[in-house]
Amino acid sequence: MLALAGILLVPAAACVGVLRQWRACLLSLGLLYILLALMEGLAIGPRIAVSQLIVGLTTLAVVSLSARQIFAETQSYVIHGRLPGWEYLFESLVAAVAAVGAALFARAHPLFSLPGPVSFAWTWLGLAGLFMVVLASNIIEVGLGLLVFDAGLNLLILSTSAGEWWLSLIIVQVIPIALALLIAIAGIRLSHLGHGVSLDVLKEKAPFVMGHTGPVRIRVRRRNQALSGMQRAVEP
Repeated sequence: MLALAGILLVPAAACVGVLRQWRACLLSLGLLYILLALMEGLAIGPRIAVSQLIVGLTTLAVVSLSARQIFAETQSYVIHGRLPGWEYLFESLVAAVAAVGAALFARAHPLFSLPGPVSFAWTWLGLAGLFMVVLASNIIEVGLGLLVFDAGLNLLILSTSAGEWWLSLIIVQVIPIALALLIAIAGIRLSHLGHGVSLDVLKEKAPFVMGHTGPVRIRVRRRNQALSGMQRAVEP
């Protein structure tokens, strides 16, 4: 059962990054959280599984409500819009390569003596989340990628230290809810102002972007002028 849940995590996470309709993406994210809770229940214990299920459903509810508001204002119900239709095949191949890489890494480097399916699951979720963040073109995509990456981090931390350090349980279970709230606030705020949720908006609005600033010019005084100025300062 543990191996089956790990295998099913591959299409669940891949669909979050490939499917364009936001409702389908969130359904895939919900399935991912259910499978993650099942794996943690089998590998760690039922209390961890129940906690993960509650946190996952809460995170999913926050993302769903914010996405409904955002797409109602922007009149666009498509999350992923980077490439034309052949992107499905391209991203499916990328997901397959990442899954094979995660399986090889988990087999060659089983960290902390974790079971094979657990090592594969957290490695795959981490790689899938990173790919989503790198390929993201809007705030919603970044949020989904970070949530998938956090799911892998959650599985790794709880599998290695949940029984010894309960503070880790609190921290890793709060992170996805905080990420969902942050993405919801940023996305709703930008869509309400009519800017959309594209990352280009952040590049234009962020005060720390220095792309439009001119070159910095430093005036250098000549040696003779500097010496004469010092002499005048020394003279009584």
